[in-house]
Amino acid sequence: MLAVFLKDLRIILRDRWAFLFSLAVPILVISIIATALFSSDGGSKLLVPVVNDDQGPVANTFVKLLGEHADAQPMSRAEAEHLVRDQNKAPAAIVFPEGLSKRYLQGRTTELELLTDPAQAVDLNQVKVLLLLMDKDAAALADPLDEERISLRESNLTGNRKEVTNFEQNVPGFSIMFMLLAVVFGTSMSLHDERQWGTLPHLLVAPVSFTWILVGKLAARFVLGLLQMVALFAWGHWMFRVSLGNSWVAFLLLSASVVYAAVATGLLVAGMARTREQTQPLSLAVVMFLSAMGGLWWPKSIEPQWLRELSPVAYTTWAMRGMNDLVLRDRGLEAMTVPVSALLLYGTALLALGLRLFRSRHSAR
Repeated sequence: MLAVFLKDLRIILRDRWAFLFSLAVPILVISIIATALFSSDGGSKLLVPVVNDDQGPVANTFVKLLGEHADAQPMSRAEAEHLVRDQNKAPAAIVFPEGLSKRYLQGRTTELELLTDPAQAVDLNQVKVLLLLMDKDAAALADPLDEERISLRESNLTGNRKEVTNFEQNVPGFSIMFMLLAVVFGTSMSLHDERQWGTLPHLLVAPVSFTWILVGKLAARFVLGLLQMVALFAWGHWMFRVSLGNSWVAFLLLSASVVYAAVATGLLVAGMARTREQTQPLSLAVVMFLSAMGGLWWPKSIEPQWLRELSPVAYTTWAMRGMNDLVLRDRGLEAMTVPVSALLLYGTALLALGLRLFRSRHSAR
């Protein structure tokens, strides 16, 4: 038994890089999760555009009280709508209508309008909490915000629904993550299996370019990954009523772009790893990094500011941007231009780098 133990231990330690990867991956994942979930932003406040059409004493007081809890930025209605609807930089804008102060002081009911982006559900709920805090602060100033005199009307700027379900917020991210696990692991390990099985030398003597051989193998992984993506979202649509947007063409185009980038990532991992054993921890590290940076596990709004600013370096950020537009905002093909272009650019760059690495390390040509 001791001899078997020592033999297996020597085999494991013989590949030092695989052993180091197995130690480093958990440290990396724990660090990213802890940073995203528990790190402080240093007190940064939620951006809330404010449209003050009243400019009266009551409205000005409300804006001042709101500013104590949020980054309340006065602007025109057009600017506020652009910030919420087009740039998605704020979950909602608050409109104080003209005549609010006069009606309020006369004891008459007036209505605040909330221009919302329900896709940012976590931050939108926070805005509603801020309105309650504004209510509390107003009462403390002996200027009670009576429910009979103030009402709230929500207008969705990005779709036709006032709210989205928890399934719609979570299914897309986890579907992409599981596709990444299958495609990156499958692609990188299958390429190294060719070497271990001894079939790679036979492929090298085939009367075709080694690059085209790799492209053929990658195409098979692409088809499998795309089928998995479609199956996962179809299940989510049927089982959990997850919306897929108003265009199947847009959904398939975005899905194909994500899978293309994932296959290229698998090739890059295969090129970086010297042995099959190294591909496992390295693939896991890459998938965990892409999942955390791209917001596949949680809303990006809970991440610290510096992490949100770095997130575009991960192509999963663009994948989730496209999925949120399709699933949560009911947008179509016109909204896919930027995310699909970014995914294709990332995928092509990773594919070129992966081909170069794999050819230089594992090809005689």
